[in-house]
Amino acid sequence: MSESDIIEPLSDSEHNGEYEDQVEEEELITAQKVLEIVETAWQNELCAPEILQHQADMLELMLGQVAHMEENMKDLDKNDFRFIVHQMELERIRYVIASYLRCRLQKIETFTRHILNEEESRDVSEKRLSAEESKYAQEYADNVEQYFQHVALQYMPNMQRAEAEQRIVRPNLLSHVFIKANVDVPAVVVGVDDEEVDLTAGSQHIIPYQLVSDLIHKNQAQLI
Repeated sequence: MSESDIIEPLSDSEHNGEYEDQVEEEELITAQKVLEIVETAWQNELCAPEILQHQADMLELMLGQVAHMEENMKDLDKNDFRFIVHQMELERIRYVIASYLRCRLQKIETFTRHILNEEESRDVSEKRLSAEESKYAQEYADNVEQYFQHVALQYMPNMQRAEAEQRIVRPNLLSHVFIKANVDVPAVVVGVDDEEVDLTAGSQHIIPYQLVSDLIHKNQAQLI
């Protein structure tokens, strides 16, 4: 059994046929392509100060492929070197997925009210939380609010409104990040004096996140 037998293209019934800005319209998405998307999303999430667009669909496809790989590996001898290699790859994929989800949960718990306020102002297609994350964030915010109300705010009625606003924690979008341009991007503003530079594909830069956040969301650049 070769590696291609274990990691194979996803069938038409296992994908939506199109992944905007990342997979060409007529391209059949493969398990390898899904893994690349998930790994890029993971790296971006780890490096970005704010929470990014969720990749729930890609995670679902990847988990389905992991299950498929595990099924194929049942035919391999556990002492076979190929089994060991494939098992290591499975563990690596599980780690990437777990780390990605853990990073997003940490941001949700840190910036809960800020994220929920931002989500309310976004169109459905632009929301960054998955349905499950949105439910978790709302429940977490409610529980924190109830806790503060129980232990302190009920004794300080004049401070309740001001306290709620002061407790909102926001990400530092001006923090510097390392980026790598995926495509040529002309006239990118990189300074307070509207200084512009042309990014060439493959070039690397250190720059305040806020100035390049749109490039990350459009997949024109990635964080490193």
